[in-house]
Amino acid sequence: MAAPIFLFFFTLFFYLRTLCATFNINDSGETIVDSDLLSIAHSPGYPLHTLLGRIFCLLPLGQPMFRLTFGSALMGAAAVTLLYLISRKVLTRIDTPHLPVSLKALIGESPYVPIKTTAQGAREMEDKTRLNIEIPALFSALVFAFSYQHWFQAGGAKGSIYTLNTLLAASTVLVLLKMREPGWFKRGFALFAFFLGLALSVHWETQAVLLPAYAWLLFSAQNRVGLGEIFGNLLRPFDLSSGLRKLGGAFSGKAGWARTVALLLLPLSTYLYLPLRSATGPAINWWDPKTFSHFLTVVTRGNYSGVAGGWSWETVHRNFARFWLHAHDQWGAGATYLLFALALAGLAWMWRQRRVDAAAFLLFAGGVFGGVVFYTPSRAGYEWTLDNFFTPVFLALALFAGAGLSILFRAFSGFRFHRLAAAGLGAACLGIALTPLALNYHSDDQSAYTVSYDEGLNMLKTAQRNGVILCNGDIDILPLWYLQLVEGKRPDVASFTTQFAGMEWYRDDITRRWPSLETYAQGNVPPWTAVGEMVRQHGQERPFYTTNIDFPSGDTGWLGHPSPWLPDGLLWRLPQTQGQNFAFDTARVDELWSQYELRNLQPGERKYWDDYTDVMKDSYGQACSFTGDFAMASRLPEVAQWSYEKALQYRQPQTQGFTYLKLAESQMALGRPVDAIGNYQQSIEREPHSPDRPYFYAPYAYARLGDAFFMEKDYASAGDAYRASLKIDPQQKQALEGLQRLNQLLGRS
Repeated sequence: MAAPIFLFFFTLFFYLRTLCATFNINDSGETIVDSDLLSIAHSPGYPLHTLLGRIFCLLPLGQPMFRLTFGSALMGAAAVTLLYLISRKVLTRIDTPHLPVSLKALIGESPYVPIKTTAQGAREMEDKTRLNIEIPALFSALVFAFSYQHWFQAGGAKGSIYTLNTLLAASTVLVLLKMREPGWFKRGFALFAFFLGLALSVHWETQAVLLPAYAWLLFSAQNRVGLGEIFGNLLRPFDLSSGLRKLGGAFSGKAGWARTVALLLLPLSTYLYLPLRSATGPAINWWDPKTFSHFLTVVTRGNYSGVAGGWSWETVHRNFARFWLHAHDQWGAGATYLLFALALAGLAWMWRQRRVDAAAFLLFAGGVFGGVVFYTPSRAGYEWTLDNFFTPVFLALALFAGAGLSILFRAFSGFRFHRLAAAGLGAACLGIALTPLALNYHSDDQSAYTVSYDEGLNMLKTAQRNGVILCNGDIDILPLWYLQLVEGKRPDVASFTTQFAGMEWYRDDITRRWPSLETYAQGNVPPWTAVGEMVRQHGQERPFYTTNIDFPSGDTGWLGHPSPWLPDGLLWRLPQTQGQNFAFDTARVDELWSQYELRNLQPGERKYWDDYTDVMKDSYGQACSFTGDFAMASRLPEVAQWSYEKALQYRQPQTQGFTYLKLAESQMALGRPVDAIGNYQQSIEREPHSPDRPYFYAPYAYARLGDAFFMEKDYASAGDAYRASLKIDPQQKQALEGLQRLNQLLGRS
């Protein structure tokens, strides 16, 4: 028992060190709210996870966001420990001599009974077992523990759904393997049904594609009807019927079937939580599943139909490409290829030694892989949403990699190793298994991740009293859900996502929380109709804001207000709503930004960083840049200069060239050509271009650089800048006018 206990706490130690400091940008905000307040999660509802998550949220450990993430780490470490037990059992089955097939009838329950060894060979068998079984099993578990995806899931609140799913899948497989032992088949069958029911109550789609693997392991665990007999009689229905009757006898007859069905349905009854809780008006009531039709829609994910698009070979190709691009660095650069090679070798060896076991885990990995790649119609650009579902594939690969390591040990089994040498060899192999721990630490260390939490705080700090924040999707609404519903911050501010505003069930949630926002819209309507009516009805009573994440730039007509929106810190105010007479100067802007939490916006050593962190960081830059645009249009160049300088701290590198150009324009408006010259040059240097992508703003930037030199009376440099502009675009207006003005000044024709 020492090895699995040590493995659990060793893995848990690193998971706890790298836990997300707050919550991730994914669905973590919603997941915490669902568990802490017993709400209705998005499809398929995750009822078991919500109820279990509520238990974790009751722990006296920090904030609910930490409690649920702590639960994710516990379940992730437990899943790793179960993989060790699974791998050990599979390798033991391969390593241990067995009775001849002809003696099956003498055994009764299971044909897999090991021959007893003599006392004389016990020590030698113990040494071989340690090298052939224990070390490879630990190797499998450690490889899976520090695979990128499982480690990432163990470090976040949303990941608790997937670590629980993996834990229950591993538990089901372990029970099925245990059923091969004498006296375990009948007991294990009922236990298998119970764990399967639990797993189906978390993420039934993942478990559905694992059913072929479960069935294979189930049939191979009993000896009344062999697999060959079942598949050989498929075309002979009478023989097959007789075989199935024998199979039923293996499940203890009618009484055994009744117990099994009861244990399967017991955990599935947690789905009743959805309609029962929905009827009480929870904080988040996804799709309002209190009616039977809505209940089926939620559980079957029918409300996502049409969102991702239809099935096509193009989709399959995108999904497969995503798997490979996601998988090739699953264990860090270089180490992934070594582990894939070990896994292929281990699979080939297992196929020769125990084809039944090799086929079982091929079905386990292949079912998930095929289901995700061929079944999931992901939209282009959203293939990253598939990553979480591939975890069982990496679990099977880790098991096969352990089997591949076992081959190496068995190759030297004829040599008599000194115990110290054998221990050194085992330690060296475990060191290889720990390589992903070092390689992935930087990627999976979420201990400094605060940007999503801070984004929500900063939005709430921006809004005036009784403000309404219109969000544009998960990235900005989920942190507000957590901060307002769980931590109780700024209850006077209303926030909702415009994506669902057209849905009657979602408007009911809004009205229940903020009765003053009730609209006259009935039934399901286009979202812009519902939001536009809400603004028209309540705009004189409350200030309305919109976020700049996924903002439809320039398109304000759908809210019924064609005039430009007004920038105010991180948010933009809708015109013709309350509270538009705020001061718009550098003092007001600087005061607001000084209140913001702006932590961990730069990628640091050994800290989690991803594309969505860049998105969050860039949202601050967009806000500053838009403030500068508005200030320039309002002839307030000092505010514009402040804004563009601030924007450069947050904008992504590929957008900074245009920001430098705007900064130079504000400095020219302030009569500071010396400062503008350097920024014009920076903008030109930073504009990406190629033969297929010509310059966009460089001709204008060169022309304005010439104007700056002209103001400084550096006429030679001004002429060079004008000519550089005309070389790219011979019709550039400002350059032509500037060159003409220069020639007139110098008396040239």
